[in-house]
Amino acid sequence: MKRRILLLSFVIAIALVSCKKDDPVTPYVPPINPVTGLFILNEGTFTYANSSLSYYNMEDNTVDNNVFFRVNNAPIGDVGQSLAKVDNDLFIVVNNSKYIYKVDAQTIIYKAKIEGFTSPRYMLPVSSDKAYVSDLESRGLWLLNLNTLEKSFLETGNTTEAMVQVGNEVFVSNWSNYYTNGETSNKTVQVIDCVNDTLVGEIEVAQEPNAMAVDKYNHIWVSCSGGYMPPCDPAIICIDAATHQVIKRFDLAEGSYPSGMAIDGEGENIFFMNGGYGTLNVYKMSVDATEVPETPFITSASKVFYNLKVNPQNGDIYLTDAKNYVVNGDLLRYSADGTLLGTFELGIIPSYMLFN
Repeated sequence: MKRRILLLSFVIAIALVSCKKDDPVTPYVPPINPVTGLFILNEGTFTYANSSLSYYNMEDNTVDNNVFFRVNNAPIGDVGQSLAKVDNDLFIVVNNSKYIYKVDAQTIIYKAKIEGFTSPRYMLPVSSDKAYVSDLESRGLWLLNLNTLEKSFLETGNTTEAMVQVGNEVFVSNWSNYYTNGETSNKTVQVIDCVNDTLVGEIEVAQEPNAMAVDKYNHIWVSCSGGYMPPCDPAIICIDAATHQVIKRFDLAEGSYPSGMAIDGEGENIFFMNGGYGTLNVYKMSVDATEVPETPFITSASKVFYNLKVNPQNGDIYLTDAKNYVVNGDLLRYSADGTLLGTFELGIIPSYMLFN
């Protein structure tokens, strides 16, 4: 018995010496910057706090998964919603956890946690020291000082969602009125003077404007899902940013569910998903078109397309496949002509993508 105790004591002593504080610890560092690539934020399952961050390396055609946890030994949180990059900082908006993480965009090492949001959705840097953060439940936008990370709130009267900037104005979609019991609009795009932080206009579109893109004419394209309860009015809308007027409206068939919006590097073609909910195909449409194409550019087949992005450099199209929303999804890479070039496993419900 004494021999066993002495042997155990010796093993413990050796372990303690080998783990002394002076030993260097080499953290996991993913090969991100200066490598050209694509950040993908995986939403995770609602209330399970299993959101994760993936990175697609375009140089060697590989994906690195769960990089935030592997670097910081901590989860991202509940529902990873979107990403924003300012200089060498990456901001991770975590919707249901009500905070935003700031990390180093090269090493993914944690820098700060910005708390106190109601239901943050998307972040748009509008200047070198200021960003807007939209909110699903609050009637307005958060103004975030990028230097101090202090924030204030701009009342706009509606909950806020997607945002694009043209000159000194930011166009904000009003996607949901669920949390306001129908008291606010869910079929408008509001215009914010981002120099003076004031509401300067409101444009009626169709129900549930969910994504936007800006073309070569500084026209803003908006995909509107049309709502879930009849009468639905799904549509693709085009707004002249200079006049705040709707200049094109393409009404879609009942049962359509247009979502997502991307544009090529020349600003000449928009891409959007449409079809029945959960069975979306991808459509490609010239910004000069007079009607919506009837034939899909990329057919989903058995895939569950969830979001899309177009590489402005070479026209490659990236789609995420959420599968059954429980198992790990995929990143699908297509060439500019719609040919599938590769499939890569990601995390649960891969959604928001950001080019690095």
